[in-house]
Amino acid sequence: MPESIVALQKKIPVKPLTEQLLLDLEKAEVVSDSMITSISVSEGENAAAGGEETNATVGKTETNIASAKKQSFSAALPDGLKKVTMQLTVQSPSYYQLERFLQTLENLDRIVSVESLSFAGNPELTSVDTEVNPLTYSLTVSAFYYPKLAHLQKMLPQLDVPPPSEKDNPLTEVIPGEQLPAQQ
Repeated sequence: MPESIVALQKKIPVKPLTEQLLLDLEKAEVVSDSMITSISVSEGENAAAGGEETNATVGKTETNIASAKKQSFSAALPDGLKKVTMQLTVQSPSYYQLERFLQTLENLDRIVSVESLSFAGNPELTSVDTEVNPLTYSLTVSAFYYPKLAHLQKMLPQLDVPPPSEKDNPLTEVIPGEQLPAQQ
């Protein structure tokens, strides 16, 4: 029974677990070769109330992807379900990396909803000398939690954090395979 509770809490925990969500976003960033340039977090909203939709215009032609299914889904959520909403600005080298970023978010263990996506395509290439700019887009993502089951907090899943880098100077890169200088 405790194993199934832990498995369920990976999908909808009893606490916001914002730190784990940030680590999952970093994973999506690395896997898709993208870069998150800004994050805005809001916690504790009632999921049934619905969130505000924010669209940022990046260029001339704006594309907004919002699903009516997602809106009807959020209205049918149980009482007490809360959400953590993150508004991101992300840069990807191309549309394919944008797709990969979204796929990585959709494949997370935790239930995550992409509420809005806004982006502008790059202008058509007319010359081989034309520089290709990265694709910049705004994304609103929500994850849910259920704080009414506070008695299950002892069974929260462990935070999946990367190991420490063992660097003395956080401003320098450690090259894989390079020996660290001996401590004196």
